Amino acid sequence: MPEVPDAGPRANARTAPRTLACVLFVAALVPSWLGLLGSWHWLLDLASHFRWQYLAAGCAAMAWSWWRRQRLVLEFAVLTTLVNGALVAGLAQAPHVLTDPPLAGHIPLRVLSFNVLNSNQRRQDVVDYIAAVDADIVFLAEVDARWAAALEPLASRYPHRVVHPRPDRFGLALLSRVPLEDPQVLEPGGASLPSASAHLMHEGRRLLFVGMHPPPPLDARRAHMRDRQLAALAGMAAGRSGPMVVAGDFNATPWSAPVRNLFAHGLAFRGTSAFWAPTWLSRSPLAIPIDLALCTEPLVITRRERGPSLGSDHRPVLFEVRWQDGPADGTS
Repeated sequence: MPEVPDAGPRANARTAPRTLACVLFVAALVPSWLGLLGSWHWLLDLASHFRWQYLAAGCAAMAWSWWRRQRLVLEFAVLTTLVNGALVAGLAQAPHVLTDPPLAGHIPLRVLSFNVLNSNQRRQDVVDYIAAVDADIVFLAEVDARWAAALEPLASRYPHRVVHPRPDRFGLALLSRVPLEDPQVLEPGGASLPSASAHLMHEGRRLLFVGMHPPPPLDARRAHMRDRQLAALAGMAAGRSGPMVVAGDFNATPWSAPVRNLFAHGLAFRGTSAFWAPTWLSRSPLAIPIDLALCTEPLVITRRERGPSLGSDHRPVLFEVRWQDGPADGTS
């Protein structure tokens, strides 16, 4: 009786690519679930930032597993895609997103926020862009002595200013055409890293502006420093009776645990839209929105526009703030 050839190696060769694809898809989607536990550990919170990427990976996994009849992978991909879709869409359905526009007649306060990157050589391009945008308030992060000197030609346009250069990545500048009351360089959360704050009047009403740049969560120490700064900001918002606007490079996305804590304390993206365009590494597959603009009642953000690439790893963000309620009454 003739021997039957051993089909084992041939069968393994056919199934190995399929098995590898299953493992890769599952490995790409598991961090999506770990990110939901971001309040437990800083490494888990790192996984919370890439919701758009998880959506794309989930759709690819669904298409492949349907084609290859991989039922378990398909079910996992469908569930993961639904969760991430809900998290992304949930920003547009959250209570802090307004369904009614602010009352007509209010003049917007135009604010520009930009992490210029201290090693960026395109300083003149940035200065020209700031002049062209002509915002009322400009907050810049990563300002060193060279950047401080480059900003001097804007002094006549922005006579009210707080410029605090540092040789590391945590210098800042707050430039304003509107008079600033009690401008300060703060260290919220005791992190020894500066933020800029000042009161100002807009349409006869007083508000507080804060510009900040917490450290990136590259290790446990810096993640803890970032979280302390954002927690201090949440406490500041909760303890105030007057309106507040915050802008800057948060080094955290809207899905991160410390930013969700800001939402819970009333400091949120109060606008008629919740589209979070990526602002960091915007041309990379890892692009995420970490340059945020938030406010408290009765302010509303009616416009949010991402600016051009100007040599930094971040994109500038221009936004407009208006009063949502009735005419100015002089109260704060």
